[in-house]
Amino acid sequence: TATFKANGMPFVDVHRTQWFYDSIYYVWSNDMMEGDSATTFNPDGTMTRAMFWAVLARIDGQDVTGAGWKEAARSWAVAESVSDGTGPDELITREQMVTMLYRFQGSPAAGGMAVREFSDSASVSAWASDAVNWALASGVLTGMGDGTLAPQGHATRAQAAAMFMRLA
Repeated sequence: TATFKANGMPFVDVHRTQWFYDSIYYVWSNDMMEGDSATTFNPDGTMTRAMFWAVLARIDGQDVTGAGWKEAARSWAVAESVSDGTGPDELITREQMVTMLYRFQGSPAAGGMAVREFSDSASVSAWASDAVNWALASGVLTGMGDGTLAPQGHATRAQAAAMFMRLA
């Protein structure tokens, strides 16, 4: 269940007029993601694989905070078959992100909008195809606004927040 905090966000780099405002408010107010400082969220910043595992683990009710958060997140991701646990400090790509979300959801069947409808569909890795199709059909993933998906692009913190909110 989602709960919302009444207080406004402390982030000076997130404004109501920006496309990601609601998503960042959602992940912040539900204790899924924090800022990169007390006053900034860094919406255009990138995420590592370990950061992504940590958010998924928090959604699953796990405590992945403190000094050992990275190893706790990795252990959870491997145990839940969300990831193989490699490359915790590597930047996560959009197709890696949706593949982990897809596994987190139990690898459901996909229908509807297909990856081939995007001009860069050939750049989706074969191992990510089912996940990308599921994410598109379920509304978890949207294109970049220019007819592309940018599956190999590094995901921003704002994009991750949007996907986490859409997953809810």
